[in-house]
Amino acid sequence: PLLNTSSVTNFNATWRFCSGLTSFPLLNTIGIKGFIQSWRGCSSLISFPLLNTSSGTNFQLAWRDCSSLVNFPANFFNSCLATNFIDAFQSTNLSQTSIDNILVSINSNGTSNGTFNQSGGSNTPSATGVSAKNSLISRGWTVTTN
Repeated sequence: PLLNTSSVTNFNATWRFCSGLTSFPLLNTIGIKGFIQSWRGCSSLISFPLLNTSSGTNFQLAWRDCSSLVNFPANFFNSCLATNFIDAFQSTNLSQTSIDNILVSINSNGTSNGTFNQSGGSNTPSATGVSAKNSLISRGWTVTTN
């Protein structure tokens, strides 16, 4: 449904464990800062829309245990200066392209000293993703991928 999120600043645990959620609508997320565990355990979620996360500060556990999540958009974290992606994509089934998209997008911001974790499925970053991962590590990030 259409939701008015213009006054919302925190999505922490909002859709946590909504295991029947198969898709997510495009919402106005421009002022949202907290995304901690927002979609954790949405095990039927297959793909995700491109949301504006420019105000986001914390994505810890955001998509953890979204075991069916395969497709994640490019440029999702562009203009987002968050550095906490601890276990954000643990136990997902992301495609190689999606893993690359995430790493390249986070790297594009030039931030330092963050943490990013991804696991699940059998896909690993391509040369493009590995390059972004190495760039992050060179700026003090801890980055774990398949």
